[in-house]
Formats: sequence, structure tokens, C-alpha cells
Amino acid sequence: MMCVSSVKEHPVIAKLPAEALASFTRLMSEAIRSPVGLREQIPHYLRAIEHAAEHGNGPPASLGHTIAKDCEALLDAWETLDETSQRLARAAVEYFLLCRDGDDDLASPEGLDDDAAVVRIVREHLGV
Repeated sequence: MMCVSSVKEHPVIAKLPAEALASFTRLMSEAIRSPVGLREQIPHYLRAIEHAAEHGNGPPASLGHTIAKDCEALLDAWETLDETSQRLARAAVEYFLLCRDGDDDLASPEGLDDDAAVVRIVREHLGV
């Protein structure tokens, strides 16, 4: 497990949206799901996003699908990543899969904006 002080000092943390910091930092330190387990959860969460979008109160399903593809790219690169990079990738995917992270993902059209930023920032940092 990474110590909290080294997590907070990671250069990615400074780039994250303010509302994402607490959840992402916790996930960097504590997340343990395997890449396979994370990958299995993505379609389930996409269905929840689609349901919220269809009922007019959630974010666009297309944004959910874009973030999901970005998460899959992080997981596809798993074997090429060192331990710290794997922690970043895992935390980004876990963040996407949290309904209530920086804000409630399914409660408004902007609910996935922080998720999109987190996953994009991590992908850019890792070059994935």
C-alpha cells in the first residue's frame, strides 16, 4: 500500500479537479480490485449511466461510453505499467466506477465531468 504522504505528493494529484482529490487520494492508497474485476464492473456501471440518461436526469450516455473506453485502455496497458502506474490506473478506473465520488455521477448532466477529467489526466500522465 502507498503511504498517504507519497500519494498526496504525486504530480497527478495537483492536476485533478478539486472535487476529486479526497476520493482519488483514498483510492490510490486503498484500492485493491484486480484489473479483471474492474473490467467486469464497467458494463454494469454503463447500464446505470444509460438508465439515468434515458430518464433525463443523468449525464449523456455517450460521455459514459467515452470514459469507459479510456478506462479499458488503462486496463489494457496494465502489464506494461510499474507498480505506481498501476495504482494510478486502478484509482482512475475505481473513481469512474464510484457513483458518488467528487459529485453524484448520475444526478445531473454534469455528473461525469470530474470522472472524465480524472481518467484523462491519468491517461495523459501514463502515456496510455
